[in-house]
Amino acid sequence: MKSFTIPAAAAAILMSLFLFSCSSRPGKNLLRESIASQLSAFPESRAQDIYKSFCQDNLGPEHMIPDEEYARNYLRTELSTYASDLQNGLYSAPEKRYYPVGDNGNFIRVDLSVVLDSLVSAEKLLSSFVESANAGKNMTDEQWKGKWAEIESVLREDFSGIPALEEDLSGIDSLVSSGNLILHHSREFNSFYHPHYRIIRKDVFEREILPLLQ
Repeated sequence: MKSFTIPAAAAAILMSLFLFSCSSRPGKNLLRESIASQLSAFPESRAQDIYKSFCQDNLGPEHMIPDEEYARNYLRTELSTYASDLQNGLYSAPEKRYYPVGDNGNFIRVDLSVVLDSLVSAEKLLSSFVESANAGKNMTDEQWKGKWAEIESVLREDFSGIPALEEDLSGIDSLVSSGNLILHHSREFNSFYHPHYRIIRKDVFEREILPLLQ
């Protein structure tokens, strides 16, 4: 039987196509790295918090902001509560002021302490948040459901040590299948990290917020 060899030029082309195919989509490795990064930054994260991070990355804020005045009043109320809690020593503001979500970092969580410490004005944060919220989603709801299935697979394969993983995944799947795609942080996450933030689209963050923090 004759051996079949691929000419060097053709082999190089095939290899280039293979490498392009591998690099043109996130793949499980990037999902693993992103989940591991979140667990390193927030060790008390549960499956629900992993879900929320990736969901924010792909679907953005929970909804559009047609009423900016409502968003302004809500921000003022949360800032007041946050300031009071810090003054009373109930917890401390995080050292890291901002943190990218998901695997693509399309959105950045910006802690409200940047306003309390007068690094960013409340109006600047609000306008950046409203612009980000009204920009639309990075994928459709159906596309997100497909991506979540991939993330769920990685969680089961490589992060089975997350407490109550199977129970939480079952609950998430039930909500997602019924059309409830927006979830809150887990009780454990809220208890340990006391999150007070707004998510800002990456390009808006780099243009409006980051220069004020550097």
